Amino acid sequence: MIAAGGDHMVLLDILEEHLDEAAFQWVQWERALEAPDFNLVETAEREERLLAHLEGLEDEAATDAVLRPSFDSEDETRISAAAHALLAQGEVDEVLARLRGAGREARAAIRRALEVSEAPGLDARLLELLKLDDAALQAHALEALAFRQEATPEILARFFVHEEHRARVVALRGAMPLPEDSARRLLPALLDSSHPGIRTAAMEAGLASGMRLAWEACRQAVKARNAHGLEAMVLLAFGGDDADAALLVELLEVAELRPHALWALGFSGREVAMEACLKYLGEPSVARLAGEAFSAMTGLRLEGPYALPPGERPEGAPPPPESQEDLDADLVPRPEDDLPWPHVAAVRAWWDEARKRFDKGTRYLLGQPFSGPVLVDALETGPMRRRHVLARELAIRTQGKHVIPTRAFTHRQREALARARASCANVRGTPLARTLR
Repeated sequence: MIAAGGDHMVLLDILEEHLDEAAFQWVQWERALEAPDFNLVETAEREERLLAHLEGLEDEAATDAVLRPSFDSEDETRISAAAHALLAQGEVDEVLARLRGAGREARAAIRRALEVSEAPGLDARLLELLKLDDAALQAHALEALAFRQEATPEILARFFVHEEHRARVVALRGAMPLPEDSARRLLPALLDSSHPGIRTAAMEAGLASGMRLAWEACRQAVKARNAHGLEAMVLLAFGGDDADAALLVELLEVAELRPHALWALGFSGREVAMEACLKYLGEPSVARLAGEAFSAMTGLRLEGPYALPPGERPEGAPPPPESQEDLDADLVPRPEDDLPWPHVAAVRAWWDEARKRFDKGTRYLLGQPFSGPVLVDALETGPMRRRHVLARELAIRTQGKHVIPTRAFTHRQREALARARASCANVRGTPLARTLR
């Protein structure tokens, strides 16, 4: 009996350790998905560590001992890990029941597990939740189904005017292209919504549907020069021409919009954008963002002689978050905090030599004239944080045929990329305004 009790304690310790590590590795994996200094291969390595600990929790002894108690925790990644492990054990009914009874943060954590789970029969059960009289629950179920690419056009269409804003955004993003009647009947009101997320999703869905109305709304949002146009900047950058890039360059004059304008300009690939980013390499408040955008367009990797040595910061740069003494400062690290500081003189010297390779009127991605294969290359090898926007562009340009799930486990991403690779030769970088009706 003592031996058995001792064995039980040892097993319990092992399962607790698996859960602690799974929660920690889940955080690390989610951070990698947004990181400017990780690519798909490096993210997959982090993911392997997460999956190993999740697999360790598939022992039946874990169910009552560590998994069920986790739902009383306020640690969202612990809840995600526990939900994923229960789903892997076939406890789909229990996880969905917990989703129904959970508070807002816990629901989001359980939904994240549902998004990436490969439990058999899960999609059919999620569809059943859409019939329940709980708008917020419906939104979570729809989000999980759309993430899994298991929501049909008919289902998505039912949520275009749903009372939950989040459900409308999910439905619009998942329904590329929009059904013809929905595009004509609903798009004008959706583009005029007071909710910025709905407006942006309507723009994307409208562009994928070939609707000029969506492009005009996008340009107007950027011209308004306010915080509601931040996502529209990115759409204008990758869908526009030299004149649209010049419109974004003008926004650099507005200090509070400057970081967002630099982020967007990195997707424009236009020479006027490269020149603009170069001007801000020496401005400490946005130097790293300017360098990131310049690198994404020109293909110059900011490393070696083109970056300051690790630990060195330019004069006037704010201290890193962990060493700030301001008690009101936001100490949560941002993805851009991991960007390198550009070596301004070296980058400018490189540009003096390289600029003759870049033509006005041509769009560039990682130093190559834009094309479908170059876009897929960037999705396969580029920094994780930029891939989410590149995937949105691919979805729009292929009218929803190729959706890369950039927040899914990497094997799913690679399967989607392989399908896109097979047909990406047909994807053109023509400015979207020339393709709309």
